[in-house]
Amino acid sequence: MNDITKKRWIILYYSISIYIGISGAVFGPTLLKLVEQTNSTLGRISLIFPTRAFSYLVGSWIAGFLFDKFRGHKLLIRILPLIAIALVLIPLLRTPLALILVSMIMALATGLMDVGCNSLLFRVPDIDIAPAMSGLHFFFGLGSFMAPLILAGSLQLSNGIQWGYWGLGLLSILILIQFIKLQEPELKKSAISVDESPGKAKLVNRTRVVWVIALFFFAFVGVEVGYGDWLSAYSIKTGLANEQAAILLTSTYWGAFTFSRLISIPLATRLTSRKILLVDIAGSVIGLGLVFLFPSQSAILWLGTFILGFSVASLFPTMFGRVTSIFFISGSVGSIFLPWYIGRSVEELGPNFIIQVLFLTLLLAALVFLVLMKVSKKPATNPAGLGE
Repeated sequence: MNDITKKRWIILYYSISIYIGISGAVFGPTLLKLVEQTNSTLGRISLIFPTRAFSYLVGSWIAGFLFDKFRGHKLLIRILPLIAIALVLIPLLRTPLALILVSMIMALATGLMDVGCNSLLFRVPDIDIAPAMSGLHFFFGLGSFMAPLILAGSLQLSNGIQWGYWGLGLLSILILIQFIKLQEPELKKSAISVDESPGKAKLVNRTRVVWVIALFFFAFVGVEVGYGDWLSAYSIKTGLANEQAAILLTSTYWGAFTFSRLISIPLATRLTSRKILLVDIAGSVIGLGLVFLFPSQSAILWLGTFILGFSVASLFPTMFGRVTSIFFISGSVGSIFLPWYIGRSVEELGPNFIIQVLFLTLLLAALVFLVLMKVSKKPATNPAGLGE
């Protein structure tokens, strides 16, 4: 293995992370266009969000088995075209059921690719994994930022979304050619310690804290995903933006998200997890609170969106390495439940219901975090590193 191969591995996995970000950010900005395309209702089409989140969770779970048993690059070469084909098909589908099924296949492939990409990056020899993983999170945000911009360009050029989706599908070719004559990194063997079991009393106390943290992940991740999914529809339905501006607003959210992840890389070496998370929570409450308190102000919507996107971005990178499967699953359940709950009621209760639900959920996350700060000061009950 030489330095060129190592650089090619890193570039490949970062490129895949961009594509994962793209695949997750395309539906929110085009939701109302997809309603028109399928001659359906907002409530029915919004089922895309929870079904996609569920499929992603299933794909992530299956990936743990597949990437341990089979060659990682061969799997990625077969999974990546599924996302590309789904992107090409989406503008051609005319029924809600077909759209939801294709989006589920796409999300399943995304979950497989996301976990596979993470595990392969860990196998790169002599890599400083903390900044490398921060970079992976950054490029995911970059993909989420790019997708709405490309779709906005398609809307301006053709008054439709098909060219944007097709262009995003063709981007997969730039990733696939990187696999040519590139071996994958070998699986590293790690020693496993078996004598680290805590006492029964400590274990019970720690378990309680874990479930409180899981509630925090449920609420916070639900808000992060729900806002990105529903922002475009909210801004159009309230008359605060036209179609093109609404897509650019979504790009602003993910752009702030991406910028925050970039600057969080050096900040993580200077600030404790506790301080970073405090700033994240406070900024999120301020950003979404502005949108909640001033629902008729377009300028406030843009400002609050930027603040919220900037604030929610560093949660997962900050918690990375401390996140157990319970936390991951609870965050995934939040990303399933909250967009679904909004979708089933938004047509009846109006677009302001979107922000009301998200803001109340964010306040729940903030309250849970305050409880965690108190509990985590106690010895042997700090699984998330909140007392650092």
